[in-house]
Amino acid sequence: MDPQERFDRFRSALGFRADLADTPGLALAALDGEPIEPPVHLHVDATSLTEHLGTPADDDREAARLQSLLAQIEEAILEREQGHDHLVLAEGGPRAVTAAPSR
Repeated sequence: MDPQERFDRFRSALGFRADLADTPGLALAALDGEPIEPPVHLHVDATSLTEHLGTPADDDREAARLQSLLAQIEEAILEREQGHDHLVLAEGGPRAVTAAPSR
């Protein structure tokens, strides 16, 4: 599986749980039917997802990795401080920050 295919799978899995808008990254306006106010911007693309998750694995392990990441994203959203409306993939999992990262 190439990085773009992996990202597409991730985005699809995230889309089952979240209301998404395409932006540089993804804007999450709701999670599991609950509004996120203000929306949270997840800064991820095919390259950063591969850097975060490592080399793609077999389908079962890959599905487990993506599900774990989705759970970490949910936790980061629920525990974020006011004004921390951007999520970045950091060592140890997604982290809420105050401003968009520069690349």
